[in-house]
Amino acid sequence: MAAGRNCFIISFPYFFTISALVLTIFVIISSLEDHGILSKLYFMRLNTQNLSVTVQSNTVTATSINPSFPDFFQVGLWNYCQGTISSANVYTISNCSNTHGLFYFNPISVIEQNLGISSIDNVPSQVDSALKAVKAVSYVMIILYCVAAIFTVMEFIAGFFSFHSRGASVCTMIISFLALACVVAATALATALYFVEARAFNDANATLGTTASTGRTTFGIAWGAAVAAILASIFWLVSICCGSTRHSRRSDVVYHPVDSAVGMRQM
Repeated sequence: MAAGRNCFIISFPYFFTISALVLTIFVIISSLEDHGILSKLYFMRLNTQNLSVTVQSNTVTATSINPSFPDFFQVGLWNYCQGTISSANVYTISNCSNTHGLFYFNPISVIEQNLGISSIDNVPSQVDSALKAVKAVSYVMIILYCVAAIFTVMEFIAGFFSFHSRGASVCTMIISFLALACVVAATALATALYFVEARAFNDANATLGTTASTGRTTFGIAWGAAVAAILASIFWLVSICCGSTRHSRRSDVVYHPVDSAVGMRQM
């Protein structure tokens, strides 16, 4: 009876642990392919169809410098992709950059590289401000997501031992809180970074002609992973408080039958 109850209680944190791991992996592999479901996962998409730049006091459109200049850029955790936008507003990725262990996306630098120019003179101050911390925040974000995935795998493995030991249950709960802290911190950083960056490029529309949007699907998955990690930690704690990890033992008391006949003779 106790074993069945333990299995039932621990099934809840296991479900949320697996959910957090799967969702975190989807965030980690976002935009790694130029087709399929991964191509739909991105943190931010920058529309550069109407991009105009000022170079040496001359303001020109990007396509006048480079006719094959991409219509949009979108950024994942390890790389960015670029492509074209059809008249029906369909986004088609043409190619993606190589992946890097520690990657950060600076749109202005990428635009300059695609145009073959050294600098853009009409970058608004709000864009410059938004991009100041992009390198450091991106690095920390990558590390936190990877560490969160590692801790979640450890949490999944340690959970097996929680059936037999209360100490293992405590260790699993501690690991789950570490995974929770990492995934929440990483997602909060990603949200702050790309929402601020997208707003800056939208505010710069009059100057640069750019618009930007954040990836609702990716951020939905990322915050879903954070919520799953929170629930996993809560249920691991509940499993310690309510679940019994001790095996029930039969009593060692030995019962000696009374010989009624002997007792009557003594009387």
